[in-house]
Amino acid sequence: AGCSVVAALTVSSLRAIDPNWKTPYMQHWSFDVQRQLTSKTLMTMGYYGSKGTHLIGSFEKNLVQPGRALTTQCAAGAEYYTQTTPTPTLVACQAAGRPFYSSTEETILDQIRPYRGFRSIATVEPRFNSNYHSLQVTGQHRFTGASQINVSYTWSRNMTDSQNDRSSSPMNTYNTRLDYGRAALDRRHILSMNFIYELPFMKAQKDWYEKAFGGWQMSGIITFNSGLPFTATVSGYDPTGMGIIPPPTTVGRGFVTCNPNEGARRSQQAWFNTGCFVLVPNSGTSGIGTDMPNAGRSIIEGPPTKRVDFTMSKNLILSERFRVQFRAEAFNIFNIVNFRSLSLVVPSVSGAATSTFGRVTAVRDPRVMQFGVKFNF
Repeated sequence: AGCSVVAALTVSSLRAIDPNWKTPYMQHWSFDVQRQLTSKTLMTMGYYGSKGTHLIGSFEKNLVQPGRALTTQCAAGAEYYTQTTPTPTLVACQAAGRPFYSSTEETILDQIRPYRGFRSIATVEPRFNSNYHSLQVTGQHRFTGASQINVSYTWSRNMTDSQNDRSSSPMNTYNTRLDYGRAALDRRHILSMNFIYELPFMKAQKDWYEKAFGGWQMSGIITFNSGLPFTATVSGYDPTGMGIIPPPTTVGRGFVTCNPNEGARRSQQAWFNTGCFVLVPNSGTSGIGTDMPNAGRSIIEGPPTKRVDFTMSKNLILSERFRVQFRAEAFNIFNIVNFRSLSLVVPSVSGAATSTFGRVTAVRDPRVMQFGVKFNF
């Protein structure tokens, strides 16, 4: 039995167009051990990781710093716009204990935005980071002829503070660390098995008996993956007066009082524990305006994926030159229900959200069967 060890390190970078920008770059590293257990069995185990630095992403530059609206005076009503009085009436930009519920209410915040005369200023900047760590195990065993079985398992964690490169800005641009969480494609467990088995006898198909019972082959793919992460958001709700209504590229979140994955029904009507999400901080309305929503990004464990694909084929030898193959294929042969997307908008007192919060809104992978004939000559 043989054994081999492989280690690798790769660094790739993207040249920044603006010389004032930091250069985005990726680092990849791996270390794996491969072992030949028997003449027909091979196993590989390795650690694979990567790190992204200064990655590009959307960044909203014109949000008000959380809490500032409570301690700053603004011109009331239309006086700021029409200049009807030499000395406009000044009031707190945000009333204590009261969130903003609409874009109309938030027009008063235009007076204290970093860049006056503008609302949303969405840019793409290289200020984000990511990391990936995984343990990957693969095994292969070969039987007689083309028969074999392969198994692969990945245990991984992919974290980032930006979900994509241009359409999702952090909720609080003054503290992007609050958006650090699971990446959109992060799956903790990925298990995949595939096999091919062909009858090892009656291959020559010399007479009708061998033609009828020989040449059969079956194959399949078995998949078990843990769920993707999801983020609960709020609509028409800004408790800290940042000016995120309507959302430019920033989407607000609420407060959490418990782990939404614990005590969850895991049903189509309620996949996660919706009672963990509230619109006021633990301190009550006294915290409105000062307490930043603590609901993290990607804290909801999504539905897993389970499916079995199966193929049965019959290879018929007509002559030395002509062969026919009959195939019957079934994708998700057991018709396992795989939920795909969830309703994630927390119901607000303004009625901007629906009452379907927490429900499954779509499914994937219905059973599909197909048949085919292939003629080789």
